[in-house]
Amino acid sequence: MRTITINVPKGVQYLKEIKNFELPNGILNKSVPNCGATTLALEDKHKTIIASPRVNLLVNKYEQTQGTFLVKSGVSTDSIIEYINATETPKILVTYDSIGRVIDCIDNKTDWRVVTDEFQYIISDGSFKSETEMELLEKIKAMPYVTYLSATPCLDELLEQIEIFQEIDYYQLVWEDVEKVKVIRRRSPNPIKVACKIVNNYKIGAYPSIEVQGETVFSRECVIFVNSVKNILSVIKSAELKPEETNIIVGNPKKNENDIKILLGDGFEIGHIPLRGEKHKIFTFCTSTVFAGCDFYSTCASTFVISDCHRTNTTIDISTDLVQIAGRQRLECNPFRKYITFVYNSEQNETEEDYLESLKKKCEQSKKLISYYNQAPDDISEKLKSDLMKSQNYLKYSESYIMCKDVDHPMEFNYIAYISDQYEYMVKAYQYKNGIAVKRCLEDENFELIGNQEYVEYEEQLEYISTELPFNEMMQRYCNAQDNKKGMLFSLIELEYPEIKYYYEQLGSERIKALGYKRSELNKEISTKQKRGMICNELEKRLKDKSRMSVSEIKAMLKGIYVELGIEKAAKATDLQNFYGYEIKECKVSMEDGTRKNGYIIKKMK
Repeated sequence: MRTITINVPKGVQYLKEIKNFELPNGILNKSVPNCGATTLALEDKHKTIIASPRVNLLVNKYEQTQGTFLVKSGVSTDSIIEYINATETPKILVTYDSIGRVIDCIDNKTDWRVVTDEFQYIISDGSFKSETEMELLEKIKAMPYVTYLSATPCLDELLEQIEIFQEIDYYQLVWEDVEKVKVIRRRSPNPIKVACKIVNNYKIGAYPSIEVQGETVFSRECVIFVNSVKNILSVIKSAELKPEETNIIVGNPKKNENDIKILLGDGFEIGHIPLRGEKHKIFTFCTSTVFAGCDFYSTCASTFVISDCHRTNTTIDISTDLVQIAGRQRLECNPFRKYITFVYNSEQNETEEDYLESLKKKCEQSKKLISYYNQAPDDISEKLKSDLMKSQNYLKYSESYIMCKDVDHPMEFNYIAYISDQYEYMVKAYQYKNGIAVKRCLEDENFELIGNQEYVEYEEQLEYISTELPFNEMMQRYCNAQDNKKGMLFSLIELEYPEIKYYYEQLGSERIKALGYKRSELNKEISTKQKRGMICNELEKRLKDKSRMSVSEIKAMLKGIYVELGIEKAAKATDLQNFYGYEIKECKVSMEDGTRKNGYIIKKMK
């Protein structure tokens, strides 16, 4: 990866102000958000596909730019082709997961360009949509000119693990003028409760204020970034906000619209980003769907960022997410646009040595199992693939990096999920290790630190409508509710933790209880269950010519199979009957040394 530095002279705010500047064929690290790179792609003379990981970003750009074509759900292939043929300089806006449809519509690709906007999400989204990112990188190979665009690309060592980035050029913009965003840090054991206090302060009129030319200006609106729909809805419910004062900007409309209706009631819905001149509501809540690239035009909104390290998906990456959020408020007349209140906690219990060892083990075991899966007989292989795809809906890649597109394709190693695991660890280990690490990372990203930096503990102000419980307690409540047919209770739990229903259906309450209701143990049990067909296949081969064995021989055989398949399970001779379809009957077995030991007569069940 060759690095090319481009100096941006003093006084330049937008890239179009640089004479003859064009987006390059390669990676462009803008270094700062909102410098007009996407606008340049929409306004230049080239036929262009602008791909984004976020629908809201595309809608926001589409509503602000005439002559563009937005590819979203319901747009037909014929409509795409018709637009291309009828437009001299097509500008197509499309999400990562639909870019293949657009590329397939273009016969002559030589004079087309692709701008992969906010491409850092290829890695950071890998924990939940890595299949989409892998398909994007594969499809985009057909295009001769691609700009991978970001103000916050991920660490070079992660990018270079992806083959497509190893040989392309890396363009770094260096700006002489950079306006710093001021960050007020607030460390708290429960950032979500701090979010509740912020909302309630606004409700009672305790607005933040700032002195502008001798006058006190109040911030009567706030935008709260928290990457959890569940937590957003809980805050809204707790604060008893009204639909007319609340704007909820989240992704996945089909699922989230249903959750909003159930938890908040009539009148609440997924909102949109107001365009310039449109009225803003007092409270705007945003998930990562608008962290990057979307524009807000409030005249008085303050920005609050909530980072909860207790869960991976609610941790804010300072070097990517926070930098992007810093540029969302666009109006210079808003005196609060260059301030962020950053509320976070710290949690990193795993040592680097333990992490690297677990990552290596997970990687090696995945590759080994992929080989085993792909060599299994067709009937067994098809069942294993079906089970894997079903579990991926809930477990994703928490247990392995094995990916299967469908039963007709071989198992593959999901390298994006593998890199994403590394990324998630790095964010927590290096950014949130302690308050000093947070401070250093903020300074490295060119933020200006202000305010009281002491550890802040907020008293309990509100009682949440959705109680925050450890997973094992929530799992136990769900099992009890299901067993006793308490419909409302278990349906609410399913809403908060959809994977819980999967655990219950797969294992049943008795087995879940025996495993202590622990998520890690349930994942291991499901993983073992999926591998049971492979174990049966191995047993059939090894027991083909044997009708009786000693207890110690059976245990040694099973232990060897478990180790080979990466199953953490104690081997018991009775497993043959309890799990793998064999009848066993106690007997004495003559050994080669002349002794007789306890054993079993073994017979395959019909």
